[in-house]
Amino acid sequence: MSTSLPLFTVFAGILQHTPHWVWLILAVITLAGVLQLREYHVSRGRLLLIAMALGAYSLWGTSSVFGAAAAPAWLAGMALALLANRALRWPRTVELAPDGRFVLRGSPWPLLLMWALFGLRYAVAVTLVFHPAWAHEGAMAVGVAALYGALSGLFTARAWRVLQSARSPASVQAA
Repeated sequence: MSTSLPLFTVFAGILQHTPHWVWLILAVITLAGVLQLREYHVSRGRLLLIAMALGAYSLWGTSSVFGAAAAPAWLAGMALALLANRALRWPRTVELAPDGRFVLRGSPWPLLLMWALFGLRYAVAVTLVFHPAWAHEGAMAVGVAALYGALSGLFTARAWRVLQSARSPASVQAA
């Protein structure tokens, strides 16, 4: 006789026990991502704020679960994303508006990356409810921390590329 619960019951329990503020965070990042689906103007400060906020969110996700010892893996993921964006060249085109703000074309990537970061944080939290000992396993800590760093690192790489466009616009335009 099986004692396992039906999958629907497990999912329903997870959703019922998720704090309301988690859904508020999801709504805020969804709104922020949807706004980036269309062309928009962004100031230097807002661009940096978004990159720093997502970096802080992912570092918090890493350190709250795995402690400060996971920070090197997070930094490695961040560095990998910065290097990867040399090939990805995201965003491909950036224009500098007369008012000094940057004009970015609409893209689904910011929304998808924010959802991925949120989903990773949520999945790790739920997983550790069922398997709390995994928080002390090195392989999980390194893998998750590196993934957190890589996802938020793509936003840092994007911000860096946009800021570089102010110095040399021709180098940022799509080839």
